[in-house]
Amino acid sequence: MKMLFFDMEFADGRVPGSIYSFGYLMTDENFEVICPQTDILINPDSTWNEYVETHILAYPKEEVEAAPKFPELYDTLGELFARADIAVGFAVNNDTRALKKDCERYGLAPFRFRTLDMEKLCRKMEEHKQAHGLGGYVQAWCGEEPDNRHRSDGDAYATMLLLRAICQAKHATPEMMVEAYPECCASSLPSPKAKKVRPAQKRPYAKPRKKKRQTEEPTAST
Repeated sequence: MKMLFFDMEFADGRVPGSIYSFGYLMTDENFEVICPQTDILINPDSTWNEYVETHILAYPKEEVEAAPKFPELYDTLGELFARADIAVGFAVNNDTRALKKDCERYGLAPFRFRTLDMEKLCRKMEEHKQAHGLGGYVQAWCGEEPDNRHRSDGDAYATMLLLRAICQAKHATPEMMVEAYPECCASSLPSPKAKKVRPAQKRPYAKPRKKKRQTEEPTAST
């Protein structure tokens, strides 16, 4: 089982998509690294939120804006998702929504992949109910502060540490956790809702009408 741990950062929430970094690493079911921790910078082609610039952005803005735009990295990202059996993130709906929006923005086909949301999984656990957010859950389950906070590759690595710690505590494999908690998994592109077909209504029984008897017209006498 190949797992793609991933995370993204966004330049401006008012611009749908506006992804400026995609961090990831890939492991097998034993958490042995297949693809090392990497951060891909993306020119968000958008405005910047002031808070992001001041508190979140881990790179010089000029470096990010000099990076390729999303369409130039589309194939690279698509290959990563295609290689993995499942993509693991934290509050993963935010990321899948942003990917879909950026694909729409540039007229590209959206990616389809299966996800495991670690935030939902952590909430299902009986342990560490007081924890909150990726950093809080990593500290609670792993006993350490995650490195490189708000850098996409750092958060992707922290997500891997979190799943590994839960699997060790539960004496379970990632596949066992996925099977045990299907409600924490989803498709990045939900299947379109099928149209409801209304059952054919039986027409009320109607008695056949009786034909009227035709009366013969009198013939003229001669």
